[in-house]
Amino acid sequence: MYLTKKEIFEQYDALQKTYNHILSMEPDIREFYEQSNFKSITYIGCGSSYCLCQSAEISANIRLGLKAYSIPAGDLMLNYKSYKSILKDTMLVVPSRSGSTSEVLKAVELVKSESEAPCISICAKTDSELSKIADLNIEIPWAFDESVCQTRTVTNLYLANLMLNAIYSGDKALLDEMKTAIQKGNSFIEDYRDLLKEVAEKEEWSKVVVLADSELQGIASEAALAFTEISLLQSSCHHLLDVRHGPIVLINDSTLVIAVSTPYDTQYQTELVKDLKKKGAKVVLVSSNDINWGADYTLLIPGYENYAVHGIPFIFVCQAIAYYKAVAEGINPDVPQGLDPWIKL
Repeated sequence: MYLTKKEIFEQYDALQKTYNHILSMEPDIREFYEQSNFKSITYIGCGSSYCLCQSAEISANIRLGLKAYSIPAGDLMLNYKSYKSILKDTMLVVPSRSGSTSEVLKAVELVKSESEAPCISICAKTDSELSKIADLNIEIPWAFDESVCQTRTVTNLYLANLMLNAIYSGDKALLDEMKTAIQKGNSFIEDYRDLLKEVAEKEEWSKVVVLADSELQGIASEAALAFTEISLLQSSCHHLLDVRHGPIVLINDSTLVIAVSTPYDTQYQTELVKDLKKKGAKVVLVSSNDINWGADYTLLIPGYENYAVHGIPFIFVCQAIAYYKAVAEGINPDVPQGLDPWIKL
């Protein structure tokens, strides 16, 4: 069995460990927030981790009443002077698989060399280089992906970012819904495993468009990246209705569209599905609303009050299809040619 398959399909076991671990750290996390002097939060990452930073930024802006930013570590490293004004009085949150990516380390060191910015590291390795320069370390080694492409690690870092925001804001309802999503995860996999394999093996498509809104936009960008890395396919990510504003011209009968609906204004979204179908696309829809969407495939998830929680089952759907597509095309999903698990400059 490919490592990628194991990491995708066993990710909920790791998520449970991550949830329990971060919950056990809640007193330390609260104390760190309370004792740190900051007026904003800046999320830093590269590649997949940066995609998760984008979701975390939106979550923090929505839930914490603070300014929040997400910056690619390489961008910050090269253009530090351009960002100095927004880095004043900020807290750094740095999700990372390896804790060894050069751009991340250099970016954090730059910020901390000119300020006393407190830094939280969320890392899937213990005793990483990042942990040596961070002030609070959340280590989740059970989430580490041995494969080149991140899957299990991605979902765990997404959960960790969201848990930090829930703990800081005192949102127990959000924590409870994340717990429920994890508990239902393995059943969700079993319910839809065969369908996702069918989408990959039986349907003819050669490019992917991923659609999501709000707090899911960042993790949807990561979903598109998963198709590029694992399946070696062209992929892109857009907001739901915004796909009509240009990108739809490239959607045709060789396109697979994977969308996660919002619980609001379903009529606008069903009209979008119709438009995508008229272009010839195959549409996979993940939704908490059990209505006739008109999609080719509809996967139902519980109706969580917190839309961000939908990202946990949604990213699995995309990862699983990407994996099955790679195998169907004779691609080794564990070691895509020309890609390194992390970058050392």
